[in-house]
Amino acid sequence: MKKFLVLLLSVTMLSALLAGCGQKKDAGSTNDPAADPAKEEMTELNFYMMNSPVNDFDRVMKKANEIIGKEINAKLNLILVDSSTYAEKMNLMINSGDDWDLSFTANWGGINFFENAAKGAYADLTDLIPKYAPQTYARIPEGLWEGVKVDGKIYALVNYQQWGTAKREGFKFRSDLVEETGFDWKSLKGKPTIEVLEKMGPFLGDSLAKHKDMIGFETSSLESSSLYAGNPLLWNMEAVGDTSIPGWINLDQPDKVINQFETEEFAKYTEIMRDWFEKGYVRKDGATVKDTSPDRKAAKFVAEKTGSWPDSIDHPGNSDASNMSMTKSAGNAPAVTVSTTRTMIPAGAASTAAIAINSESKHIEKALQLVELLNTNDELYKLISLGEEGVDYKYDENGKFTMIEGKYNFNFNEWQIGQSYSPNFNRANYDKNKDGEIQKETQKIVLEADKTAEISPVTGFVFDPTPVKTQVANCASVTSEIIPALSSGSIDPAKALPEFLKRLKTAGVDDIIKEKQAQYDAWKANK
Repeated sequence: MKKFLVLLLSVTMLSALLAGCGQKKDAGSTNDPAADPAKEEMTELNFYMMNSPVNDFDRVMKKANEIIGKEINAKLNLILVDSSTYAEKMNLMINSGDDWDLSFTANWGGINFFENAAKGAYADLTDLIPKYAPQTYARIPEGLWEGVKVDGKIYALVNYQQWGTAKREGFKFRSDLVEETGFDWKSLKGKPTIEVLEKMGPFLGDSLAKHKDMIGFETSSLESSSLYAGNPLLWNMEAVGDTSIPGWINLDQPDKVINQFETEEFAKYTEIMRDWFEKGYVRKDGATVKDTSPDRKAAKFVAEKTGSWPDSIDHPGNSDASNMSMTKSAGNAPAVTVSTTRTMIPAGAASTAAIAINSESKHIEKALQLVELLNTNDELYKLISLGEEGVDYKYDENGKFTMIEGKYNFNFNEWQIGQSYSPNFNRANYDKNKDGEIQKETQKIVLEADKTAEISPVTGFVFDPTPVKTQVANCASVTSEIIPALSSGSIDPAKALPEFLKRLKTAGVDDIIKEKQAQYDAWKANK
């Protein structure tokens, strides 16, 4: 039966080629995924992604390419770019027509998935994915593919993760400090974010008074990391189009596009962050620091925003929620989490993490074969995302997963290279004990919620910024300058917020809101 299916697939592909499908072909290689790789010329594929420097990277990639070469006769050049410059670099490469094959893409951080797809920078994969990446396509909820479409065509491969796409945002707290201070974190369940922050402040102060080497809450220079600008669901809102472009809706009034920075919530949020800055609850250089992962790994934070759900109330013992971010292997930062929002699959869920293929690549089909291999070959995926067992990580006598200090560490960026989800939950660093089994049960709850969660009213809408591209660029310049400062509390909102809103007006924010509203209304009318 298997041989018959392979033969049938080969005949189907040959028929498509004879019919002339109009897609680019791999130079020097067959396009048949069932062909003998040994008879093909080796294809090199350049894949760009965000990541900090990785120890022993060449050693691990050499072993990874042994698998890739054997399976699809290709070599992967995985090119790591610092997150602070990634969007700028990729957009420059796209606009300059530089040579690349695959790249991590998203609807945030200036990466501009929808804009780049609309202008033809990314390859149309609609007909090719089912042929060259069938498991990549079949393993995820079908509706997610709507989230990476522009004008009805698929322009990226969704990096579906083992924690699913149904979101319920919330906060994570150091449980040892919760016990020490008597903080009533459970009372925050389902509360509006402003109320949560107001109750959180005294807890940060009490904790830092006893632990002066810690940091109360995380802030950074990345606009996408802003507790407000990068997290609309946390504020009961949803972005209409790219999160970074002004123009959101309130989920309780989903028909009206608003300037999210003119809301009472944003004004109050900036006041709270200013108060925290003056009291020393956040870093003094929070508006300029680019990489906060060292602080996370060193267990510096008292509290943080989190998407860990089911939380410590819904599912006690959930190992995903039992440690502060990036500290699981250290075991020195126990945590509790509480969710505060509705459960929803955001419109941008699919395009939050995806892989695009260059429309000018000479190896589109081979690139798709690579993505399929990354998503289905567990050995390869775990090698790149975790390293070698016994060399880069190990399991202690209790079955707990532990990274070996100073060795290969992919910096928790595996979500950029493919799908960590698989039906047997065999692609992540689960502990080999009861905690690991609880984690799998937790993730099954979230994956089940993907089938029943509230769907964003904006799902399927794609904003075309072309009519207001100048205004979008002008506003992006203003927000990238001011949002990190307001979100870190490093400037006084009493003076800075009115000036910020005035500059947005001058930059053309009202034109953007008007254009979004018109396109959104037209889209709803044609649904």
